[in-house]
Amino acid sequence: MFFPDSLVVDIVGGHPGLSVVLEEWGIDTGRAGGQTLRAACQSLQLDLDEICRQLERAREACPEGLAGLSRAELMAHVRQVHHGYLRRHLPGLQKTARDAARIYGAEHKQLRHVDQIFRLLAEELHQHLAREEQFAFPWLGSQALSPLDLWMLDSLAEYRRKTVFRLNCLRFLTNHYTLPESAGESLRKLYNGLKDLDRDFQRHAYVEERYLFPRQLAA
Repeated sequence: MFFPDSLVVDIVGGHPGLSVVLEEWGIDTGRAGGQTLRAACQSLQLDLDEICRQLERAREACPEGLAGLSRAELMAHVRQVHHGYLRRHLPGLQKTARDAARIYGAEHKQLRHVDQIFRLLAEELHQHLAREEQFAFPWLGSQALSPLDLWMLDSLAEYRRKTVFRLNCLRFLTNHYTLPESAGESLRKLYNGLKDLDRDFQRHAYVEERYLFPRQLAA
């Protein structure tokens, strides 16, 4: 059983469906990503053996997870799951950030900064989607490498670094998406949306960096 001493990010990165099991037990797969499952369970006083049994049963439905997918299937996964998520949720989350800053900004001044940073983040994520789909994915379906292709990987990595910086700012400003006691519906919707976006980005980056790009470089 590989689960106890595996990092949470590796468990859900290779088998995204397993995140449901962990989150039902109260394990924040984004915040606990750098911990082993054993450490995460110890910190929350959870039953490690029972969680591992549930994870094993869930994994049996798809033994190889993302590792068993071809490059074309991985690209389809990224496009449908992660790009699709951003296209569905970014516009609404931008409006929610504006509304929360307007309604609660006087009481919680950090929300004005959250709104400003999220506007930049959303614009950059839209640019990143276009760059991946128009340039990176056609290259990932090819067989040959060139200096331009390697530059493209560096460029995508730079976009990811900028996104990580923006998300770190949002985590700091929201105390890791911890709701204030006086939170109303708009603020609750914002914090939950930011937390889900953060989690999706981490999985998106993991799939590409752990599976997709290395396979292309090894082709």
